[in-house]
Amino acid sequence: MELSIKNKRESKALGRTEVSCELSYEKAMPSRKEVREALCAAVGADPQLTVIESIRGGFGTNRAVALAHVYKDKKAMAVERHYLLVRDSLAEKKKKQAAAKAAPAKK
Repeated sequence: MELSIKNKRESKALGRTEVSCELSYEKAMPSRKEVREALCAAVGADPQLTVIESIRGGFGTNRAVALAHVYKDKKAMAVERHYLLVRDSLAEKKKKQAAAKAAPAKK
């Protein structure tokens, strides 16, 4: 897999750098974990502070475009959407509180 950085934009208000990169790969599209590791190696960032927002590939091509957020610290990651953290295995999935809600009594 080859990775080339296309755009880097600093967002000081959110404490992150937004990175856009292009991937080229041989067979199947690489996993989010593989893309995150390759991106961190290219940028020099910590994988625990990097969140892959999206990976978009075209049908029948061996190229994809990935968007990622590289945070400065854990505190800044609080603004990231939770489901993206779960996809990247950086957070646990929230459990529903089914046990707390008892079924209403029948009359």
